[in-house]
Amino acid sequence: MNKQYQNKQWLCKKYYDENLSTSEIGEVCGVTDEPIRRWLIRFNKPRRSLSESIHLSRANHCNLSQKAIEWFNGELLGDGNLSSRSPYSARFAYTSKYIEYAEYVRDTLESFGIEQSGIIRRKYHKDLDCYTYHYRSLSYVELLPIRKKWYPNGKKIIPRDLELTPLTLRQEYIGDGLLYHAHNGRPNISLYTCGFNISDVEWLIKQLIELEFKATRRPSDNSICISAYSAKDFLNYIGECPVKCYQYKWNYPISCLKER
Repeated sequence: MNKQYQNKQWLCKKYYDENLSTSEIGEVCGVTDEPIRRWLIRFNKPRRSLSESIHLSRANHCNLSQKAIEWFNGELLGDGNLSSRSPYSARFAYTSKYIEYAEYVRDTLESFGIEQSGIIRRKYHKDLDCYTYHYRSLSYVELLPIRKKWYPNGKKIIPRDLELTPLTLRQEYIGDGLLYHAHNGRPNISLYTCGFNISDVEWLIKQLIELEFKATRRPSDNSICISAYSAKDFLNYIGECPVKCYQYKWNYPISCLKER
């Protein structure tokens, strides 16, 4: 018989962090669930409600890699959305005017162990005068902590522990970036961060500057301008575009390359 359940730290880790049931912990220790319940009471630790227990027994789970987290962070900097219909899990949604990108989102999430809910839906967008494609995942327990970090009070913010990795910035650039081709001179890059508050955008600019990109905030619309002096370095940093439909955002003029 394994009596580790009599260790408060071990028992709390299994019950709260790993979300094992009292029966599952009992199986690990070679006992019934009754001693597990008694020791939770002895440690003055509240047991789950019936609704939470039912949810956890039926919940979807995935094992998010560092790559997956960086990808989600980039999508959330852009147009991606994490929503929650329960206190236990969250789901990812994305809308694109390109079916190729909606399928890329689906395939990427499948590689992370996250399944699609239903099918990619096509809808006519009156304001854009075009069709858009809507992807939505199933709800997963592991997506909830990301949701809480990005939406602490129900409104999306930029977490202050966010790391701007190449993958994270690539996904943001796909969603909210543009290579602006000026009539005279080299192109610059715009990141349309208009949906965030000013302090979030100023913090993001500081992180970009620490990566040695020349970046400033446009007060007119709260977007970010990456200077023409840094535009090509930025594209080199984030790497190649993963889809054809957004390749135009990487089309840096050959004539400008010769000037560098």
